[in-house]
Amino acid sequence: MSDRVEITFLPQNKKVRAARGANLLDVARELFIDMESSCSGKGTCGKCLVRWVDGPAPSPVEDDIKHIGEEKLSEGVRLACRIEIVGEGVFEALISSGKKHKILSEGIIPEFNLKPNISKRFLSLPKPTLGDGIDDLGRIERELGRDIAEDVPIRFLRALPQALRDRGYNVTLVRAGDKLIGIEPGDTTELIYGVAVDIGTTTVVASLVNLDTGEELGSASMINPQKGYGLDVLTRIQHIRENAGGLDKLASIIREGIDGLIKEVCGETGVSPENIYEVAVAGNSTMIHLFLRVDPASLGRSPYVSVFSTAVDVPADETGLAISRFGTVHCLPSVSSYIGADIVAGLIVTEMEKKNETALFIDIGTNGEIAMFAGGVLSACSCAAGPALEGMNISCGMRAANGAIEKIFIGDDGVRVHTIGNKPAVGLCGSGVIDAVGELVKSGAVTKSGRFVKPSAVAGKSWAGRLDDTNGGAKFVLSEGGKNSEPIAVTQKDIRQVQLAKGAILSGILALAKRLEVNIGDIDRVYIAGAFGHHVRLESLARLGILPEELHSKVTLVGNSSKTGAMLSLLSQDKRKEANDIARRVRYIELSCVPGYDRLFTECLSFPDINPA
Repeated sequence: MSDRVEITFLPQNKKVRAARGANLLDVARELFIDMESSCSGKGTCGKCLVRWVDGPAPSPVEDDIKHIGEEKLSEGVRLACRIEIVGEGVFEALISSGKKHKILSEGIIPEFNLKPNISKRFLSLPKPTLGDGIDDLGRIERELGRDIAEDVPIRFLRALPQALRDRGYNVTLVRAGDKLIGIEPGDTTELIYGVAVDIGTTTVVASLVNLDTGEELGSASMINPQKGYGLDVLTRIQHIRENAGGLDKLASIIREGIDGLIKEVCGETGVSPENIYEVAVAGNSTMIHLFLRVDPASLGRSPYVSVFSTAVDVPADETGLAISRFGTVHCLPSVSSYIGADIVAGLIVTEMEKKNETALFIDIGTNGEIAMFAGGVLSACSCAAGPALEGMNISCGMRAANGAIEKIFIGDDGVRVHTIGNKPAVGLCGSGVIDAVGELVKSGAVTKSGRFVKPSAVAGKSWAGRLDDTNGGAKFVLSEGGKNSEPIAVTQKDIRQVQLAKGAILSGILALAKRLEVNIGDIDRVYIAGAFGHHVRLESLARLGILPEELHSKVTLVGNSSKTGAMLSLLSQDKRKEANDIARRVRYIELSCVPGYDRLFTECLSFPDINPA
């Protein structure tokens, strides 16, 4: 009997020879099958669903029974992380890569002086003669009027002889800052591009930029391919600690993913990757560590210290990105372990320091990062908001994709839902979760403490029949779902997850303001970054009390400021210097060390006292 058997994954129709006894989720990861696994294969999240199609039928285990209903179990649905391969088999991945996701790539951008880090200069040199036998490098030095021999990299020297002779000693020099990095035959000065990348824990966005004009030519996005190893950074770090080769795997898949985005946007715009000379990358500290293949283990345990926080520049070929052979990668600086380059990028976009006002910057994702400018000082903190506000750790949660409920209205005429793409409802994305809980609080179905009321208390409401407290737990049904799908509901556990996220954000704001001796009412402006702030209704934020009431009218949505900040670092040497300066100046405040923070967090869990209309 062979110790390897053929496993097929549908609908991708991908086949692999897998070892007997291997875990099905691990095999799916190796094939880059798009499969959720927020717990990184521990059987606790219930997201890595597959349907057995053919081969030895896997018997349901305890975790299957816990997360999958009897009807789905009878149809062969199982958790991939709980299947041991015993023979040839065919499995259908129930979350496929064909799903179209709605990922935020837009963002505001301030005025700036266009002076990109990458520049080109065309030279038309005299050809050598017997009377003028100066060497190739000396010929360029003579034209430039200065010595460059000590500064040029070896790749420049290797490209030099062919570049000079291919176009009759007409060449273009490529410069990064003050350093020569490349030489090309002929006049290529009009072909000069860069790519700005935002590596989020959940999503990744790449935008192609014309470095000569500053124009954004196009963008491409994807779900972070590391998600199969955990939806949050700590789970991914734990995977690296527990698995040999884990760091190499997570580094390689994010690099391959970004390279794929670059190829995609180049294909759409007709730009050759060979004419991309710099990639600027922003992201949280863990994402930057993983991209650079630096072990982030120290970020995952107390006292949570990063390996580096400065800006890093490396040759592109060291990261596997297939751009110009002279290309470089610039990773923006971070402030601390949990105030990453994405926040620094946001701060150079909002230009908080340059305005005569007290301001708050909030980037809400799996973690919530908050920065405040007051009294001439920038301070920041990080709070564990959790993935609930991105639609994760929610019973019917999903990322923003076609069919995800993103808006809900509960009123006298009943319940109305709006889905992305106007498709049949299949789950709740982050903005839908906030909308749903906000509407439940407004309607009186959920109390200030976060508990569902008894169905008898709302018996006269048009939607009363949707409130169900049978079968071991209260829930509110939003939609019966599409064909062959389960009803989409908000459970008591979901309410609790939103409360924890809300408590983390609100307590972070209040603690930071108290530490800086700032009255909440004295804050002039609140910048909210990211997809959360872009898609959610502000009235839903108010109903849940995620922001103090005094700030509701002061909100400015800035979109994906991580990407636009990376773009600014491509296009402006001044902005790149500003990012470095800000990263050194921001004062990090550890909330766990703030006196009374635990009590404050508990107090912030309650929803505002709203009298239903």
